[in-house]
Amino acid sequence: MKHEFLAHSSRDEAADFAARMIAGVLSAAIEESGKASFMVSGGSTPAPVFDRLAQTEMAWSRVSVGLVDERWVSPVDPGSNEQLVRRHLLTGQAGAAGFVPMKTAALTAAAAVADRNLAYGPHCDPIDLILLGMGNDGHTASWFPHAGGLQGAMHAQPGEVVAAIDATGCPVAGDVTERLTLTGPAIIDADAAILLIFGDEKRDVLNAALKSQPDDCPIRFAVDGLGPRLTIIWAP
Repeated sequence: MKHEFLAHSSRDEAADFAARMIAGVLSAAIEESGKASFMVSGGSTPAPVFDRLAQTEMAWSRVSVGLVDERWVSPVDPGSNEQLVRRHLLTGQAGAAGFVPMKTAALTAAAAVADRNLAYGPHCDPIDLILLGMGNDGHTASWFPHAGGLQGAMHAQPGEVVAAIDATGCPVAGDVTERLTLTGPAIIDADAAILLIFGDEKRDVLNAALKSQPDDCPIRFAVDGLGPRLTIIWAP
């Protein structure tokens, strides 16, 4: 079965819907098992959703929030996904949620893999809900096309939920090419997932990606693996 594609007339409408869906999925997971795991992406696209969730009343103290991926920069760096999540999501009502960082004091992302696997493993067994994004090159998480470590990340062994990526030579990655990312098994085994994309260009990239090879447009690996557990939310 295929994923669901939901087109909205505006980005505000899409953000409203995404926030309601996220709250509903997390609340259902809490009701079923007493806790919920929520893995989130960085960037400007999810920030309005985070702002809405931060003011949503629910059992946030039972939610563990983690990152889909992270640049190997200080948490106070403007490019840090942790900083964005703390500023937009982990405030207000949602400030009661737990948070699992990806960035550690290790000198390199690769040196932190074993530690972050231990930290993230219990929250990825499986992930209750994951919020994905997509770049104009067809990447999701830090799965940049043909990046160093891409194959090992997408095709990781069971139990390997975090991997290091070297995005040197990947234009969309910018100046910070050292990353940690969730692996293929961690993402495609999630109970539910949302891909949030805005703009005609992103929709065209997605449509092209679904006809491409995963190495060229890694978002396809996630879309195919998640199947009907994935809801794509789009607005112009």
